[in-house]
Amino acid sequence: MLMETSFPFSLSAANQQPCYRGGSATLVCKAVIDETHDSKTFVLEDSQSRSFDFKPGQYISFKFEIEGKLSPRAYSICSTPTRPHNVQITVKRVPGGLVSNWLNDHMRPGMSVEIADIAGRFNYFDIPSRKPLLLSGGSGVTPVMSMLQYITDVVDQTDVEFVHFARTPKDIIFRDQLEFIARRFSNIKVHMVVGDTGEETCFRGRMGKISASLMQSLVPDLPQREIFMCGPEGFMKAARAMAAEVPIRALHEESFGERIPIEEPDKLGGEVYFSLSGKHGTCAPGETILEAALNAGIWIESSCHQGVCGSCKVKLTQGEVDMQDLGGLPGCDRSEGYVLACCSRPVGSVSIDA
Repeated sequence: MLMETSFPFSLSAANQQPCYRGGSATLVCKAVIDETHDSKTFVLEDSQSRSFDFKPGQYISFKFEIEGKLSPRAYSICSTPTRPHNVQITVKRVPGGLVSNWLNDHMRPGMSVEIADIAGRFNYFDIPSRKPLLLSGGSGVTPVMSMLQYITDVVDQTDVEFVHFARTPKDIIFRDQLEFIARRFSNIKVHMVVGDTGEETCFRGRMGKISASLMQSLVPDLPQREIFMCGPEGFMKAARAMAAEVPIRALHEESFGERIPIEEPDKLGGEVYFSLSGKHGTCAPGETILEAALNAGIWIESSCHQGVCGSCKVKLTQGEVDMQDLGGLPGCDRSEGYVLACCSRPVGSVSIDA
């Protein structure tokens, strides 16, 4: 006989729960979990009690307001869509990082944050692979951790290699979960590599920096693998160099984390006219078009904030900009007049389709 219960969760209720499928929303922080000495995981639920439908590896575009200023940031989801009642992001402190440090210092359960969307082409559904190598450095572990948790939740028997690089053992995010997964699932091999063992004398992983020789020693069938990699740009450059030495099947990447210092040329700044919205703003010397747009109340989709991902592409219709990107804009787009708002600084007055 079925009896009525007062449990807060039931399968029948969950199957009828409305689902968030994109667009602006308000999320509420339900829990904060200390991962390492300088990183925390934030568990977020939808304010309208909707479940989440996303692809493992995707990111959330946030609209944080800090000290009265809109500060957009994108953070990869580290949880899995097989647990759809919340989404989780893990944020590592960054020297001088406005949002990352604010989250670690101030975000508490009960606080709410605004998001613009959940998106991202770097995900396990759109890029299926029979022999994936999940490769990460530092906080870049988050999207590949989402992929790994999905694989284990659905008991996918795919042959998976997971290699993570960190400064020291104490800097390894999700270390306990990774060790547990390695023990429990025979089709998944987990390798942890550090630059220095620090104070830990019994670390069982490897020491070293990413290189072709090290990767081939960890993953003997490396040439047969498709690499899914993510991390700060410095790590990504070294990983690309490694991949260029080995005839791998394919390379898929998501780059984020450390902002690359850019020398600001003289005589930058000027009026920015946004032709589609009919608004305009002023770029102070050193400010980007993205910052001018946000200050004028115009939302431009953005993710990496260093000219890598290409999500902030906009059309420059008049004027000149100084764009210092990291390869996020193909040559064909440049020739058609597109620029990346996150790393473009106007040289005098400009007009943008936004």
